[in-house]
This record gives sequence, structure tokens and C-alpha cells, in this order.
Amino acid sequence: MSINAFSAAVTEARKRAKLTQRELARRARAAQPLVARIESGRANPTVDTLDRLLGAAGFELRVELVPKEAPDPVVEAYKRDVDRTLLRENLRRTVDERMQTLVAMSEFVDEIRRATLKAKRKK
Repeated sequence: MSINAFSAAVTEARKRAKLTQRELARRARAAQPLVARIESGRANPTVDTLDRLLGAAGFELRVELVPKEAPDPVVEAYKRDVDRTLLRENLRRTVDERMQTLVAMSEFVDEIRRATLKAKRKK
């Protein structure tokens, strides 16, 4: 978990328990400024402190070990070769503009297929 995740967890637990920082600190036997620093992301609490704060708000800390997925080398190579400027340009267009481009591309592909079939028939 990152500091942001810690701060978000403590803040959410406190708010869901309808407690002030002072009330949470009192219940957890901690100083209110510590709760404020954790919630603002300026402090990185120990697991024990985090467990006490969340427990004082009526929540339980659960940590889960999840194996990382190995990155697919083909996907990673593809990502490196993507021209992001074209993606950004396309995303700036409206949905209608993107649909018009898609229709035009589809018509172009159909035209190529027809021309290919015609050329094959002449052989």
C-alpha cells in the first residue's frame, strides 16, 4: 500500500464511523496531529498504527498477497511502438467525427475487396 492508500483508508474509515480526527485519535490512543498527518499523506504509519486507527473506527485491516502478472512481451513491444500523438488527435475528435472516419475506412476496405475480386476474375 502507498501512503495515499493509507491516508485514504484512515480518512474513509473515520468518516464512515462519523468520527472527528480528535475522536479517532482518542479511541486509538494516538495524537490528533498524527491522524491529521496520516490523512494528509505527510506521514507513513506503521502497520500497528494503521491497525489501531482503523480498529478504533470499527474496521479491520486486511492485507492480501497477490502474485503479479508477468507482462506479455508482445503487448509491451506493441506499447513501445504506438504513436501516441495519433491517439491523442483521435480522442480530440467528437464521437460523430470518429464514426465518420470509421465508416470511410470501412467503405475503403470494401472498395479494395471489390477491386481485388475483380482483378482475380480477369486472370
